Amino acid sequence: MVIIFAGIFLFLLFALQRGLYKRWWNRGISVKLEFEEEMVQEGEEVKLFEIVENRKRLPLPSFKVKFQCSRYLEFPAGGNGSVTDKYYRNDLFSIMPYQRITRTHQICCRKRGYYGIYSIDLVGADLFFSEEMVENIAADTVLYVLPRALSAANILPSLKQISGEITARRYELEDPFTHRGIREYEPYDEVKAINWKATAKTGELKVNMKDHTAVSSVRIFMNLDDRGVLRQEELLEMGIRICAHLAEEMLHQGIRISIFANAGDCVSGRHLEMEEIADASGMDGVLKSLARLDVESPMEKFEDCFGEKLFLKGESLFTVFISPDQHEDFQEMIIRYKMEAGDDFIWICPVKKAGDEKVHNCLTDRTVFPTIS
Repeated sequence: MVIIFAGIFLFLLFALQRGLYKRWWNRGISVKLEFEEEMVQEGEEVKLFEIVENRKRLPLPSFKVKFQCSRYLEFPAGGNGSVTDKYYRNDLFSIMPYQRITRTHQICCRKRGYYGIYSIDLVGADLFFSEEMVENIAADTVLYVLPRALSAANILPSLKQISGEITARRYELEDPFTHRGIREYEPYDEVKAINWKATAKTGELKVNMKDHTAVSSVRIFMNLDDRGVLRQEELLEMGIRICAHLAEEMLHQGIRISIFANAGDCVSGRHLEMEEIADASGMDGVLKSLARLDVESPMEKFEDCFGEKLFLKGESLFTVFISPDQHEDFQEMIIRYKMEAGDDFIWICPVKKAGDEKVHNCLTDRTVFPTIS
């Protein structure tokens, strides 16, 4: 008889706890994933905090937190994760009532990109582990992995030369709204430059001397269309790093910049267009936009994206092309631009090694070939 009552009691206890857990296991439970920083550079490490809190009297002897993220975010080896097309994490907790647990994961960011964790699976069990209960919650955890800083000795001298040329040219543009004096008329002067009041006073033709503008504008056009038989992702990534380097250099010198790229944004899908960035405070926005460029998906042909904008007459003083693409049609477009703009441009063409250069003779004096090796 005692055994029967004990059996009934255990059955009722089992049924009661099972009913309680089925109804209440996920009440008062919160799970958050937070990166220590919003932005890190490619190759750096960042901490991911996994915060689990149980705000009720019911303990959770077995509670699993499952999420997935990019395989380019490298977790420490030997953890509760597996890597296939993505990284899949499965962490087990045992949480007492009103307890908060924080776990810290040290992650190495292997590749430039924009990485997000948008959902978390919660799996709970009752006291007897007789059944698993599952809930999916939304997450909004994102990390910008910015382009790695340039350090190669064979790249930086070329970029310093380009920066110096742009800086020198910024003072060659005359400002039509300011004057720094009056001089005698020369045969090459335009009629509209004549100062008629001074001419009347002196009896000789006098012209206004324009001051030089204090601010110039640089356009950076990136062609990231990979049309080769073999993927050249390392060259595209080098081009993005060069763009980041030049943008920072120009903004710190007070030069306005605009950046265009035919690669799509991995969130919006639109190609990159950032116009008239005026000072260094806009550099974070530039780096975030470069981090979100998707060079793996198909993209529009460069001239289809920016042909009209490129040949549009405007106030831009200098144009920088960044592209490892040496196909004939792209070079013909640059040659047409040279015929219109003269020497007010430079083409930065990353190559794997010296000897890979295959450009028209008329472009060699305006082309720089930074190499990976």
